Amino acid sequence: MAVTQFGAPIPGNSLTTHKPGDRPWERPPELATVEEALSMYMTMLANQDIIDDLMVALEAGIPIKPLVESLYMSSVMRGRHSLDVGLLVAPALMEFIAAVGDTYGVNYKFSNRDVKKEMEDRERSRMSLLISSALSKAKEQGGEDEGTDILEDMSSYLESDMTREEAAEAEPMMEDMPQEMTEEEQQPPQMPEQTGLMARG
Repeated sequence: MAVTQFGAPIPGNSLTTHKPGDRPWERPPELATVEEALSMYMTMLANQDIIDDLMVALEAGIPIKPLVESLYMSSVMRGRHSLDVGLLVAPALMEFIAAVGDTYGVNYKFSNRDVKKEMEDRERSRMSLLISSALSKAKEQGGEDEGTDILEDMSSYLESDMTREEAAEAEPMMEDMPQEMTEEEQQPPQMPEQTGLMARG
């Protein structure tokens, strides 16, 4: 069935359809302190069936942080404790579930965020901006040369999605490179003849 604007809730509907205190989270919480809430969760997690289900969720790829957030938010909705208490017990719950995961040999992750990649992306963006600025300045002052070509190559790499590992794999292996040098390559480079005051007599 198509959703229309007339099917949306009336503004202020939540303030008029229920009396204040009818909903669980509008009443004083059952557990007022962090210690009481943490004791409740430890008792809950002592249930083997609950632990087994949580380990299945971790094995399925669900990170620990959103799992714990869902756990304490459901308790907030039921009026067991306040949101503040849930935020305070969350770190302890995350560490407990991670310790149980280690005991079970489950490969888990705390969140979907890749902090290392985020840092590399920020650094790459900063370097790309600096190189682009240097490239523009170099072209304005002296036109294009080998230096600007190198800066353009660096800029292209930074703007691409290639990682350092992929770049390393793309490099030719040392054994594939020619090992022997020709006679001309073995000769030392000739110095240009000096003229003027520095010329030899």
